[in-house]
Amino acid sequence: MLQIQQVLRDRYQLIEKIGENAGRQTWLAWDLSTQEQVIVKLLTFSDQAQWEDVKLFEREAQILKQLNHPRIPKYRNYFAFEDQVLHFALVQEYIPGSSFKELLAKGRVFSEAEVRKIAAEVLKILIYLHSLSPLVLHRDIKPSNLLLGKNSQIYLVDFGAVQDRAAKEGATFTIVGTYGYAPLEQFGGRATPASDLYALGATLIHLLTRIPPADLPQRDSRLQFAHLLKVNPGFVRWLEQLTQPNLDRRFTSAKEALKLLKANQIAISGLVRAKPADSQIQLQKSPEHLQIKIPVLWKKTLIDPKNCAATVVLAIWLYFFIGGFGLGSIEGWIWLMASLLLAGWFLLPNFVETNIYFDHYQFEIELKLLGLCLRRQRGKVSEIDKVFSGETGGYGSHKVPEVTLAVGVSEYSFGKLKPPLSKDECRWMAAEIRHWLGIG
Repeated sequence: MLQIQQVLRDRYQLIEKIGENAGRQTWLAWDLSTQEQVIVKLLTFSDQAQWEDVKLFEREAQILKQLNHPRIPKYRNYFAFEDQVLHFALVQEYIPGSSFKELLAKGRVFSEAEVRKIAAEVLKILIYLHSLSPLVLHRDIKPSNLLLGKNSQIYLVDFGAVQDRAAKEGATFTIVGTYGYAPLEQFGGRATPASDLYALGATLIHLLTRIPPADLPQRDSRLQFAHLLKVNPGFVRWLEQLTQPNLDRRFTSAKEALKLLKANQIAISGLVRAKPADSQIQLQKSPEHLQIKIPVLWKKTLIDPKNCAATVVLAIWLYFFIGGFGLGSIEGWIWLMASLLLAGWFLLPNFVETNIYFDHYQFEIELKLLGLCLRRQRGKVSEIDKVFSGETGGYGSHKVPEVTLAVGVSEYSFGKLKPPLSKDECRWMAAEIRHWLGIG
């Protein structure tokens, strides 16, 4: 049995056992040659350790020896020795710090900004690993394998499940990974670069929700977590794409994921155009919700030339109607009702109020006429692809500005009013919505 102060290979003096699991031990040790602390990972060959475990251990050593990245602990040595039983030892650089699993256990709460930083740093490491020839897959990204160094840098550790893609097609693979973090294709022996992305996404969701992904509800094999978060909807959508169970819908590379993460950050950090000076539109926003109210535009309604002309025509019509038919005949009442219906058809659209509401989970567009709901549309915020302003056919032959939410193959529009909004008002609303959602 190994003891504290024991020296391995006349060089590595064991200081403290910091981990033990199924025939494996991890020790903090002192390198008597270089006079620095190192990590010594040990695999004890016994009935518990099969030859497949030894192969994985040797592969970890071989691949670590080839890696050269500042956020991956450096390889130092690999050897075997006997101490009643056969041991295999892998020596690595020691990084002072705590794993994110330890930080979660201590009650650490991670902000959206912190998780974004973690995501970006790990993606940069994955870009390096996946660009090697042959590319290297970590296959076991999770909170315990991400280290926050005392220098505030993020490190990816424990390459015990690592695989290089030099293996021949049809070769037998060892199924590795941690349930909840590893995607389904990995348990089928078909790990790809996107498999590491899924594990990273599940890890980030764990940090934000403080709930292990295996304990989260699922729908069609997709993790359901958006309702638990109060973060930018664009970031939620990015996490959902990172953890898509279907490989075809997931990010294909760490480069692509990092590019879109940066685009989302730019979208929410950019300046929003100023509200048009004469606009009556009311907008309220907070980190939790965005509300837009387009009230009845009384000022525009009263001075609109078409409305004024219609009012004059109606007044003249009624004057001659009362003088000609009066209200004593059926024909008179028919003409009166027809006149009022025509006036209502023309004038009532001026009294429509529009309310638009967004939270982190859903959006709602509601049209009201004189306090009565005419139409209400709802959809999921996470499914909004684009928000843009444009012009469409309006009342009569004139095109009028409006704002459109593109949601998959559907479109939800608002702002097509009478009297119409200005182009600047629609552009401003679209920009505010994009900014709040984090859509570039």
